[in-house]
Amino acid sequence: MEIRDSTSPPPVVLDVGSGSGSWAIEMGSSYPQAQILGVDLVIDRDLHAPSNVQFKQLDITKGLPSVDRGYAIIHARVVTGHLKDPSVFVQAAYAALAPGGLLILCDACKPLWGDNSAPIPLIPGIHVPNDAPTAGSWWVGWMDVWFRTAYKHYRPVDELIKEHHELSLVHQERYLVPTHEFNDDEARPGLGAISNSILLGFCRGVVDTLLATGQFTRSQIDEWITLIEKEFETKPIYMTWDVACGVKSS
Repeated sequence: MEIRDSTSPPPVVLDVGSGSGSWAIEMGSSYPQAQILGVDLVIDRDLHAPSNVQFKQLDITKGLPSVDRGYAIIHARVVTGHLKDPSVFVQAAYAALAPGGLLILCDACKPLWGDNSAPIPLIPGIHVPNDAPTAGSWWVGWMDVWFRTAYKHYRPVDELIKEHHELSLVHQERYLVPTHEFNDDEARPGLGAISNSILLGFCRGVVDTLLATGQFTRSQIDEWITLIEKEFETKPIYMTWDVACGVKSS
């Protein structure tokens, strides 16, 4: 991806659901000639970002912030599954893009073993740690519950772009990210450790959401997270990620 220097006003990039701010900060550092805006329901006020990166607390269901000439890029990672109608967001993103602008959607799918086979979901109250199937995974069980409750509106990102006829799907990719540190990717050193930290942080951050389902007690969830942590230390589990990119017609 290239954002060129020119005498025209700087391109503006919108990061929807910016979370930790890492993507927006990396973009701002890599492209100092661009203006980056990260939006989310909750913003970390202690983020150390370049001067060309700003963050704003915003509920995107009430609309995206508008800019003159439109956005050069709109990026949304792990966003659309939280929305009751993800296609409404795609339409809003399309309207906010500049002609020729790029929409990047990225979302997680269900985890896999290192041999690409699907683990058996292990869930407290159904499975007992000392008698769980060897082909089972507590992390996969967590994701199974997450997709059936809090993330139930999930749709494949390439499908969301394809159904919008004025967006041209120019790239789609599925890739695996390790959740473990012991057999790290030589081409991407440290990726397993970063993924491990992010996913465990995600588990701890959504405890109240799982409690609200009424299916689990706090002690069950705490033990569940401990089992996931141990699993990440000993088993080769990979998260599957899908990326789809659509370009707005000029």
